[in-house]
This record gives sequence, structure tokens and C-alpha cells, in this order.
Amino acid sequence: MSPPAGGAAVAADPASPVVLLAVHAAVRPLGAGQDAEAQPRKLQLKADPDRPGRFRLGLLGTEPGAVSLEWPLEAICYTVRGPNQHELQPPPGGPGTLSVHFLDPEEAQQWAALVRDATAEGQNGSGSPAPAMCPISPPCSSMAQIPKATQPEVDLPQSSGNFKKEELATRLSQAIAGGDEKAAAQVAAVLAQHHVALNVQLMEAWFPPGPIRLQVTVEDATSVLSSSSSAHVSLKIHPHCSIAALQEQVFSEFGFPPAVQRWVIGRCLCMPERSLASYGVSQDGDPAFLYLLSAPREVSGQSLQNSKMDRKLGLLPQSLGLPHDLQPSSSSLPSPSQPGWSCPSCTFINASNRPGCEMCSTQRPCAWDPLAAAST
Repeated sequence: MSPPAGGAAVAADPASPVVLLAVHAAVRPLGAGQDAEAQPRKLQLKADPDRPGRFRLGLLGTEPGAVSLEWPLEAICYTVRGPNQHELQPPPGGPGTLSVHFLDPEEAQQWAALVRDATAEGQNGSGSPAPAMCPISPPCSSMAQIPKATQPEVDLPQSSGNFKKEELATRLSQAIAGGDEKAAAQVAAVLAQHHVALNVQLMEAWFPPGPIRLQVTVEDATSVLSSSSSAHVSLKIHPHCSIAALQEQVFSEFGFPPAVQRWVIGRCLCMPERSLASYGVSQDGDPAFLYLLSAPREVSGQSLQNSKMDRKLGLLPQSLGLPHDLQPSSSSLPSPSQPGWSCPSCTFINASNRPGCEMCSTQRPCAWDPLAAAST
């Protein structure tokens, strides 16, 4: 059987040039169906004896009667598709694009790295670059194994849109859940290479069960020196919910926009993107504090909606519409002359003799003068 165009038959010759590396893989035509049987082949890379500084890639048969082929390295297109899966496209007239499957991912990585380096060396050592139609993709490997310069460059075709990225994100999730550190590192490297934005979250199954009742003490941040400005409500929530979702729930039930809400749980000022469980909320009756800031006024033409909001912030218990038994015993607001300092982190107004914030433990500002505050 004569070799196809673009390839030269190779005979076993002990005197042949030094082989840089030889690996075993299962090879089959890329266009063949899934039922097509892959043939065992040996891939080898060797120096070209007729062209110093150039290399040849050989595809050798391992069974009697199998035809062995080889091509100039710069004439082929070699692409890494995964840890074990590569593609080899010979020049026109050859057997067509071949799917190459390696049993050992480390061997596949070593082979792809050598092909890439040999291609770069051949281009640097010649006056003319390799054909643009045959790029060499570097191997798919983890960051811990090879330098950053050899990170994978797996193509994400534009025609596939977001499907390919979603598939990679799913593979990353599965690899992490399965404890496969190597696969997770490989997929993460590909996603990072293409600057894919991810939103990494724990699944609900990893959170405490819900729903539960969150006991919330609501304070008007402009008048918290008196307990008469506070109210107590119970919210039905799930521990996996984010603080942002909790803010939206309060907005839906009571009308306070997220912009005026400040949540303090476990002496921590809460961040919108974090979950309630991350602050220790896990069971019925867990406490939380909600501080309401003054809503910003419009310069002119204040709407009726803003007027209603001002009334809610001005007299908190009545604005929440709470049952009579939950409202404070006194509706009197604290005297404006009472001294206190506002926490720069959570805006809680503390008693003048406290060195740190009662809610979040932030240190009292050094510039605050209790004597000056008392005289005003």
C-alpha cells in the first residue's frame, strides 16, 4: 500500500536520526463515527537529517502490515483538545484529520509540550515561518505542573457561543465535587485563559436546612440612642440566601429600599454578596440587626413616594405596620442634645463613653471629641 500524498512511508531503520520522543496512542479518523475502531499507533518526533533545525513527526504502525507515515512538523496542524485528546491534521492529500487519544495524560502533556517547543524552534531557526493554516496549540495542563507560558490554549469557537463556556463551567463543578484536583486545575486554566466571568456559589445542599425564622431588631440609625426607636420582626428566610436577597425581601414586605439598609449579624457589617449562613445564621431564633439610614432627598420636586419613605424613617415602629404587642412601649424619640458618636462602618450611634462600636466593634474615631459633642 503506497502512502498518501503529503506523507512519506517510514521503514524501521536503526541508523535513522535520533528520536526525541515516542509515545503510544489510539488513532482514528476524526470524521469517522463513534463505532469506528481506533488503531494503536506510535507517534514519534525526530530531527530532520536533511534540514538542520527542522523536525519530522511520524505516525508509525504497531501491527504487522500497518503503514507508517511521517511529515515535516511545520506542515501539520496539531491541536490539544483536552488532557487526553489531541487532533493531528496532516497536509492536504494526507489521510485527513486524525483524533489522537492518549491513555496517560502526563504522557500526552509531555508530547504536546515537545511538539510545541520543536515547532517554535523550527520557526526561529528558519528564514520563513510555518504556514499560518497549521498552528500548534500548547498542551492542556495544570498551573502547578508547568510554567505560565505553557498554559493551555484550547480554542473556544465563536460559533458555539456560550455553550462551550457553560460546558467547561459544568466540568469544573463536577471535577471539584468529585475531588479531581488535576482536572479542576486544567479546566480552570482554560477558563482563566479566555477571561470567562464566573459566579462561584455553594449548592443549597451544603447549607443548613430551611426555612427558618430570623429574629430582626430594626433600628432607625438617626435615633438609635433610645430603645424606643427600635422594633422587632421575624423574617422567614433560608440560610443559603444572600444578604442582597434579604434586602430585597425587606423591600418587598416593608418598603425599605436596599440602599437604606445596613445589616449587622454576629457583630459583622454584612456584605450583599455573602450568604446568611456565612455569618452563622443556621437555626430558628438567630438574631440580626437592621439599621435604616436616612433616604436621600431630591433637590426639587420630591415625589409622594419619597414623602412616604420619610415618614417610615421618621417613626420606625408605626411605619412598619407592626402588631400592637410588638411595638415599643414609648414612641418618644431621643433628645437631639444626647451625645453619641456614629460608627464609620455600620453607622450605629453609640454612647459617648464606648471605646468601640456596640454592633460591629469598630474603634471609635480618634477625631471625635465627647466634650464638643456634649456642648452642642
